[in-house]
Amino acid sequence: MRLIDLSHPLVHGQDNFPSDPKLSIVPHGRVSTLKYNMTQVSMATHQGTHLDAMYHFLDDGKTIDQMPLDWFYGEAVLLRLPKAPREELRVEDFARHEAVLQPGAKIIYETGWHRQFGQPGYFSDFPSLTQEAARYLVSRKIRMLGMDTPTPGRDWYEVHHILLAKEAEIVVVEGLAHLDQAPDRFTFCGFPLNFKGRDGSPIRAVAIVP
Repeated sequence: MRLIDLSHPLVHGQDNFPSDPKLSIVPHGRVSTLKYNMTQVSMATHQGTHLDAMYHFLDDGKTIDQMPLDWFYGEAVLLRLPKAPREELRVEDFARHEAVLQPGAKIIYETGWHRQFGQPGYFSDFPSLTQEAARYLVSRKIRMLGMDTPTPGRDWYEVHHILLAKEAEIVVVEGLAHLDQAPDRFTFCGFPLNFKGRDGSPIRAVAIVP
């Protein structure tokens, strides 16, 4: 068995969307002062590699602690959809893979944008999922949609509402890393922290390969 880390590292001062809380990772105590090392962390629930709960955009949507654990674990199919900066991901990009877009499927797509993590433009010039493509994926009744972009689309409000709506409840996993190292099928593991009543969580996403 081989484990592939699909998560970006968390580093003090790391970039994020302009309106989100900034990541702070600072020493609270050291062996020389408290007799042990302890770190204080302050960050957004959507920092780095993370997943969205329905409550992220819907006041009556499921919170992290209300989502079944099997939504975060299981066989995943990786779609290779290379895109240029700001290029759109359209219905036809996914329709050609219709055979794997089955009810309950965990689908991840790689545009190549994970290589831009930490670079200027990572949060502004990413390939963008269209609203029409989001509606198509909802119509296929998939369970999870993972991606190597920091958010699904520049129409972020509308696209999130489509994917997280009551009739869809698709788990949205954003900011995945190293997808070029993963095979087309693998077991995905990406459990969130058990924040009660909250909207999302950073995850340590892993591809488990036999």
